[in-house]
Amino acid sequence: MTAASTTGPLFLGLDLSTQQLKGMVINKGSVVVCEINIMFDDEFPGYQTQNGRHVAGDRVTAPVLMWVEAIDRLMDKVSQAGLADRIHGISGAAQQHGSVYWRPAGVQAVENLKGDVPLAEQLAGAFALTDSPIWEDSSTRVQCEELEALAGGAAQLAQLTGSVAYERFTGTQIAKIKETQPEVWGLVARISLVSSFIASVLAGRVTPIDAGDASGTNIYDIQNGTWARGLCDSIDPTLIDRLGAEVVMADQCVGTMAPYFVERYGFSSSCAVIAFTGDNLSAYGGFESLFASAAHAPAVVSLGTSDTVLFPLEKYPYTGDATRIPVEHLGGHVLQHPTDRSRYIAMLCYKNGSLARDWVRRAAFGDGSWDEYTRAAMDACPMAPHKFGFYYLQTEILPRAKGVHRFEATDDHSFQSVKQFEEGADACAIIESQILAMRADYSHKSDALPSAVAITGGASKNPALLKVIADVLNVSVFAVCAQGSSSDADMQSPAMPAYGGAVRALGHWRSSSGSNGASESGGYVLQKVCSPDAQAHALYSQSLNRYEQLRKQVSRGSQE
Repeated sequence: MTAASTTGPLFLGLDLSTQQLKGMVINKGSVVVCEINIMFDDEFPGYQTQNGRHVAGDRVTAPVLMWVEAIDRLMDKVSQAGLADRIHGISGAAQQHGSVYWRPAGVQAVENLKGDVPLAEQLAGAFALTDSPIWEDSSTRVQCEELEALAGGAAQLAQLTGSVAYERFTGTQIAKIKETQPEVWGLVARISLVSSFIASVLAGRVTPIDAGDASGTNIYDIQNGTWARGLCDSIDPTLIDRLGAEVVMADQCVGTMAPYFVERYGFSSSCAVIAFTGDNLSAYGGFESLFASAAHAPAVVSLGTSDTVLFPLEKYPYTGDATRIPVEHLGGHVLQHPTDRSRYIAMLCYKNGSLARDWVRRAAFGDGSWDEYTRAAMDACPMAPHKFGFYYLQTEILPRAKGVHRFEATDDHSFQSVKQFEEGADACAIIESQILAMRADYSHKSDALPSAVAITGGASKNPALLKVIADVLNVSVFAVCAQGSSSDADMQSPAMPAYGGAVRALGHWRSSSGSNGASESGGYVLQKVCSPDAQAHALYSQSLNRYEQLRKQVSRGSQE
């Protein structure tokens, strides 16, 4: 835990991820005052989790009471730091898609928490399922097929809910419990997503699910902002009542701090609890807040083991006749913007990220450094539109394909498959392929390009990657750094889901108190790390159609 001396109101953001509960306290100028991490495996060995979960084949769950204990422990640390009574608002995020199942007695218990007994003791019998299915669970293939059939097909389901059926999404998890564990289903009074579950514990009542996280359930009508009645009723006629008919935006107050936390830890009884949302959505809001003064609609690119992109959407992409939507346009997810009902976010995930880039580095340079790789990539790029490579070491999500495939243009402007490129060329080809994929998949959902890119993740300092992102998307690329820093070493991506929650809590306080909150400068700022080159952008734009044709060819070949 780190802390800074400060006075005045404070705001707490939480993030319940797979492996930890993270807390971040900021002041009214968005400066980080304190950070707390509760690592589940280390702090609660009795639950015998590995990386915060239990894995049994394709079934992946997490103990609900472990999360409950983590909330208690984090709040105790906030109190010990002498900050609890100064916190005016709390919000946050959680891993998406997971679900928590309250018994009737649990609904009553959370409303009547006593300050002198630990949370886990009071909520020990609160849940119909003691282990909640989480986002890694892939045991619902049968229910996915049933859900798509009920909607009239994959395209119709995507048009209604923002996504084709996914095993990890909440709707099919609920359907599986209803079908395979009727004795458990009979005990369920209310259902929370993991995000609304945390808010419920803090507020001392089962709070509404927010629209952003609801859009990751496959049973939420994203355009109308309500649960999809037909889909929900097909699972169970009482499902909407159990979910809670009211769905809120993630900047809406859903209560004040429960007396338990007031009595036990010294929080103010007027401390507002703002709706929690999904981790990706909260992170996007955190990044977006840093662009607010420039009125940008940024994309967020996270470069890690997997690469994830959050693109802004000003309008809903799946309209008109669903049967006419091309299959390749259905990849990824369309989510409700967490705080703006009129906007959406496209989330695109790519399995072959840093590990694939590292495979290319080792294949080309042996024990050579990343500096060698980067120099080779910078020297070779742009290779498009004359050479394209696809590096799917694992079966890719977008598109469904596997293997390493290289293509070169011939004299008659067609393309032929080749076994190898010239030395060092793969270093460029994999980067171009990965970023062109992001642009191609985004173009299926929007005619526009983002106004800027915020970069994060382990590979976010690689200049070759930054340059290709800037050139392919024709945008400036920004990194997050601490206020007043100037070196690359100071650049950092704070825990953005928690930061986004703290910023939402701060925003609610500003609007409700009439404060402009401008007396202090922010703790994080954006630093431009790369600008686009017009000539390179033109080459990549000319290459896009050919790239997509070859990618389809690779995908078809992988499935034959």
